[in-house]
Amino acid sequence: MKKTNKSVILVIGVYIVLFLTNCKKVSDIKQPPLLNPDIVNAMYPVVQSYSDGPQAYTYKYEYDKDNHLFKYSRGNVVTWNISSNQVDVTVNEYSSSTQELVHMSTTSYVYTLAGIPNTSVNFYEASPTFMSYSSTDKDLILGTVKSRPGGTVQFFNNKDGLPVKVADSPDHGSTYTYDDKKNLVKIEFVRTSGTRANPIDTRITFLSFDDKPSPFSSVKGYWPISFPQAYNWHYALAFCKNNPKQSVTEVFDESKNAFVTIEVNDYTYTYNDKGYPTDISINTTYYGGVTSHNLGFYHYTYK
Repeated sequence: MKKTNKSVILVIGVYIVLFLTNCKKVSDIKQPPLLNPDIVNAMYPVVQSYSDGPQAYTYKYEYDKDNHLFKYSRGNVVTWNISSNQVDVTVNEYSSSTQELVHMSTTSYVYTLAGIPNTSVNFYEASPTFMSYSSTDKDLILGTVKSRPGGTVQFFNNKDGLPVKVADSPDHGSTYTYDDKKNLVKIEFVRTSGTRANPIDTRITFLSFDDKPSPFSSVKGYWPISFPQAYNWHYALAFCKNNPKQSVTEVFDESKNAFVTIEVNDYTYTYNDKGYPTDISINTTYYGGVTSHNLGFYHYTYK
């Protein structure tokens, strides 16, 4: 009768256990999480410069550790200070002779939820539905401070948190229309007071888009932060995920009972390796008694 070598059996047993332990099913092995390409490729503007010949200016943008925009400024002339539910815009005026700061005006925009005025909303995480604003003027020469009347704005948003209707008075507002890629394609400004053949006073249409991210498309809360927008390109930055190739502005002519074109913007882009625009030229044609043109250039630096 053979003797069994217990040491050999013990070693074989250990190898079997190790083998079985390492032979897990593929489904049992934890896979790395899938990364959202929009987040992986996200870029954030830190400098925006503009020139068109007669004028040139630069905006600088600052972000916190979560890439939330908390401040931007145009030199020492205009500064936007941003918290999670409020934007304070301060405009400085300087003496033309001494360059001394002589006047400051600040407008504060406070965002909440409609019907719940004491409940703030974090516009980095959710879209506001109500905004109130007020202003103060400081005369630094006389040492006086005056308050100016403010107002309120209500936003009616779609499921993506983008406004489809904005009401800033009982007889004035605007409607917004988007495509399936969350690009603004039309704004209509409505005025219902008086006797008018058409309640739509002015409309802006964005025609055709590229497939690249627009400069501020990764900046959370940018549309309320930048509200109210003033120019066509500002609307595109706030409400378009991609970059428009053209925009057309029309006004309703009562004498013709029809819309007439007053402005056309053609946009041309140069992109970086992640597809974000770095250089944008805007060729603007103005129609009226005399047709005129303007060529403007934007340059963006990102982080």
